[in-house]
Amino acid sequence: MISARIFFSRMNENRNDNWLTEDHLLQGTKEFFESNYYSHIEYNKVFDQGARTFSSPIVAYRMNEETEEKNETIISIFKSQIKHYELSFFGFLEAILFDILDSYEQTNLMLVTDSLSYTPIIKTDEISVIIENMMKDGLYVLFINQRYAYALFDKFEDLTNPVPIYD
Repeated sequence: MISARIFFSRMNENRNDNWLTEDHLLQGTKEFFESNYYSHIEYNKVFDQGARTFSSPIVAYRMNEETEEKNETIISIFKSQIKHYELSFFGFLEAILFDILDSYEQTNLMLVTDSLSYTPIIKTDEISVIIENMMKDGLYVLFINQRYAYALFDKFEDLTNPVPIYD
């Protein structure tokens, strides 16, 4: 176990303000899904079962091997730089989260962001409150760095708790 602050300091070592592009986030998310045994990956998938139609750059599924049915689905939304409280983005994210909860079974929304966003999410009250509330409703947050190392969180409290390190 390592403290979250040290973990993210190491993730962001020698980064300066070189934020990842959406292409980097896409590649890192793909690698995250592949290394975590998501067997089916789709790109630019459109979702239209809820009150709004939206597109996800990458969606992954875990399949039940016996029934060949989807067991778990993760829909991703990208936001490389989270530095300021952006009402329109967080309103959009919250609306999609509730659409997914209401319209899709065994599906979670995952916010994919640059690991440089960690500090603003933790230290900016407006951002941390809205992220915490959405995580209580089922939002995942995936942090990626330029080496495609990642950290996935499904509970806001875990963002400040010690992080388990795996080989």
